[in-house]
Amino acid sequence: MGESFKTIILGVLLTLVSLAGVAWGDPVAGGLPFARTEVREPCANYTPTKQPFFGETHLHTAYSFDAVVLETRNTPEQAYLYAKGGRVGLPPWADTRIQDDTPPDQKTLVAAYPYCMPGEHCQFMATRTVQFPEGRALDFAAITDHSEQFGESNTCMFEATQSCAADSDCDTRNGQKCFTAPGADTGMCRPRGYNDPICVAARDELSRLRQGAVPGIMAGFENVAENPARPPVCGPDGRRCAQQAKLVWDKVRSMANDAYDRSSACAFTSFIAYEYTAMAANGRCADATALPCWDQRQNNKVVDKPDDNTPSADCPSGAACLMNFTGNSGADNLHRNVIFRNDQVIDQPLSNVEAPLGCGAGADCTSAPGWPVASPVPMLQKLKEACTDNPSKPDCDVLTIPHNPNMSRGSMFIPPANTPAGLAEAALRQEFEPLVEITQIKGQSECRYNAKTGMAWTNPPDELCGFENEGWARLGGVADGYLTDELQTTDTIPARSYVRNTLENGLAYAAKHGVNPFQLGFAGALDNHNGTPGQTDAAQYAKSGAHGIQSFATSSGALNERFFLGLETNAGGLTVAWAEENSRDAIFTALKNRETYATSGTRPIVRVFGGFGLPKNLCDKGDFAERGYAGGVPMGGTLAGSPGGQAPSFAVSALMDAGWPGHAGTPLERAQIVKGWVDAGGATHEKVYDVVGKASGKAPEDLVNLRTCKPASWEGAKELCTVWTDPAFNPAQHAFYYVRVLENPSCRWTQYYCNARGVDCSKPMGTCRTKDRSFNKKGCNSNAECGGGVCTLPQSYEEYEYTQCCSGIVPQTVQQRAWTSPIWYKPAASPLADLLKDAPALAGR
Repeated sequence: MGESFKTIILGVLLTLVSLAGVAWGDPVAGGLPFARTEVREPCANYTPTKQPFFGETHLHTAYSFDAVVLETRNTPEQAYLYAKGGRVGLPPWADTRIQDDTPPDQKTLVAAYPYCMPGEHCQFMATRTVQFPEGRALDFAAITDHSEQFGESNTCMFEATQSCAADSDCDTRNGQKCFTAPGADTGMCRPRGYNDPICVAARDELSRLRQGAVPGIMAGFENVAENPARPPVCGPDGRRCAQQAKLVWDKVRSMANDAYDRSSACAFTSFIAYEYTAMAANGRCADATALPCWDQRQNNKVVDKPDDNTPSADCPSGAACLMNFTGNSGADNLHRNVIFRNDQVIDQPLSNVEAPLGCGAGADCTSAPGWPVASPVPMLQKLKEACTDNPSKPDCDVLTIPHNPNMSRGSMFIPPANTPAGLAEAALRQEFEPLVEITQIKGQSECRYNAKTGMAWTNPPDELCGFENEGWARLGGVADGYLTDELQTTDTIPARSYVRNTLENGLAYAAKHGVNPFQLGFAGALDNHNGTPGQTDAAQYAKSGAHGIQSFATSSGALNERFFLGLETNAGGLTVAWAEENSRDAIFTALKNRETYATSGTRPIVRVFGGFGLPKNLCDKGDFAERGYAGGVPMGGTLAGSPGGQAPSFAVSALMDAGWPGHAGTPLERAQIVKGWVDAGGATHEKVYDVVGKASGKAPEDLVNLRTCKPASWEGAKELCTVWTDPAFNPAQHAFYYVRVLENPSCRWTQYYCNARGVDCSKPMGTCRTKDRSFNKKGCNSNAECGGGVCTLPQSYEEYEYTQCCSGIVPQTVQQRAWTSPIWYKPAASPLADLLKDAPALAGR
């Protein structure tokens, strides 16, 4: 093997050694419990037992190509302003110039996308604005624009501000030239490639206020291809777009640093970040495991059936590779949000072009050596080399957060192979992927249950897994790829698409190999493309959506289950980090240690500790956190070995979301502990325990007034707290435990949407208008009920809206929730000694 592989193996062994020696220190002890890697004032609000900080870890602005072509004009600068509580604008935009104005003659290398607020006069005046309610601003945020199209977006969508007569008037060193072709804005400096046909087409689509084919064409080159490459607009070697991407990346860094509060107030923390956006349009192996594959592509005219049994080099079983299979619309989502600890970051963001995913061993795969299809090793290893192993950046640290495994068709979390290379992959995942995004606008990824068919992705079935599920197995699916309830099975949507199943697979791998590739804590986020981080309020989502002009442009989109950005989306979630202070080092340490929990958008405060010596009266004292840390580990931690076979206990505390003035939060219903474990034979198991509170047994509409969306009953709890001991503990079994906290039912965003249009399902759709007095003004649902007259609808809604809102297709309520990062239990026995014994042999292979 080459030196790079030896380096990986050495990293594996070092990781395993470090894991064996991990112990939770006393957070109250003297000195900072985290390393300070930046120059800043100490935070005045420092709490040794930590505080909950609410944040955003996944958000797009005009620097993402799929946002700017949807008329998003908020850049990271405005996104951070919104996160801090400021007011920002949303599309569509109105041209309110009193006369044609000459653009300001100033040098610009990265488009700024300026606009003004209502009442002001400029070319782009916001027609809608949005702002957090009082007290709901975020504590931290990471803006994660797509690295793949940084340069392409700045090239195609650049808004010029500097006039010119010749190229010498422009910054040619940074890729600009003077565009002098006839037109309304002739003689302006822009990036080379601005008038490439694909750029012209993109701007034409925007002028018609509809996203067309161009983003898909860009993605075809860079995001979904087996061997990604830059499109022609980037020049023959792609260097033109790489140069523009560097300019955008520098701007991203600058805006994040400007937004960061380094004063002792520590009011807001911003992280430098981006999204790595690989999404493989591959096939699937024809065998039961349905692994992704690229080679031996067949037409297989019959869905899910190979034309022949030609073996695929990418399928371990030797099965054929299918391209025509149920749910093949779209591509396997393999996106990751890449977040840096401080300002020591890599010089240029890694995209799927510079660091493509593994593309297997097929004849068309140009990667050498080939890694299994969908493996993140090529990207993670390059990230490691450019950041944490880079001697010129001694304080560079980074983590990646996979998102939407629910739309990866199981490709996001394929267990590594039982080989040295597989062990290397497991260690890299352990090192760089501490969290997974468990919920966002495109569905939750905890688990799945189909209430209409009884199909369960867990064993035993968990009906609460029916929460916010999407009807697509892959990202970017079109209407004909929507999976009906009958087509939603573990064949079309593999169980490994969900986090709970993945955690169990990680346990099984760790029990055999000593390292867990899927030791994942939980994050929640938006994936909003409006530039409004943390905008999770259901009523606000009903007004503004999350994808620029395409969000809720018409009810036929918003209320349509077969529209990818429609009915099945939701308002998104939040990440909560328990940290001593609101600084980059403290928050990043919490993320890396998995001391986090995710919410589906509301803001309950949840805490959990696990240990073998937690006092049973922990909830009765005022020192819950102090004694929790002293007697155990927090969410995200690991309990190693059971003293004398003693069962662990878990202290759970949850406070309801307090809401904001004029908007009360929703009471808590109950808290559960989800346990997963692996037995001596390698089989995985799970069980859900109700540990405090209980299900009301009432229908959702008995607990929330659907017309006002206020609680109809205040039963439930403001606070839940208990100490629970595992009644079925086996000290020899690897296990995990995480807490799921459920609120009482509340109005889903779709109910706010229907209410805003005046739809009242307790009344007929319209009113008869006819000369026949016996029918005139009578309630009706069709013309046939009006005796020859017309069933006239109110001006506030249309027939489609009434039908959708009242047919049961559109959900009226939702049960918001929170998920804490797991606490893992690791038996004292481990194969670590055998791995270390074999180290020389592994290194020499």
